[in-house]
Amino acid sequence: MLLDRLGQWPLRLMNATFPATIVGKYPHPIGWLNVFDLVVGLILIAASEEIIFRRLLRNTARPYLGDGAFAVLISSLMFGAHHWWSGVGNILLATIFGILFMVMYRRSGALWPVVLAHYLVDLVAFAGIWRWF
Repeated sequence: MLLDRLGQWPLRLMNATFPATIVGKYPHPIGWLNVFDLVVGLILIAASEEIIFRRLLRNTARPYLGDGAFAVLISSLMFGAHHWWSGVGNILLATIFGILFMVMYRRSGALWPVVLAHYLVDLVAFAGIWRWF
């Protein structure tokens, strides 16, 4: 939560500096659909992105990149690039989170803690919880 909070000002600065890089924005549903999206939608996003960018990409690229820092960097850059439509600031923030998530996955050996961490980061960001602090 702290990294997300600290990452907000560089994100806004980068997006303000390069406004043409933002080609879309996240939807903001209201009512029960908002609760459903915060619970089910964010779980699906966290699980699918972690399966693709941590497990699948790591296993596929291991013969070519190894399992060291270069592999962590490449998978994190791809994770950041996946967020291209939301601006340069979000690409950089997603890349930083990608590095942290990949290191967490390599150390734990299990994907579920990374999915949970990703879900909590997204929940903080999308529910506006960081504004409370």
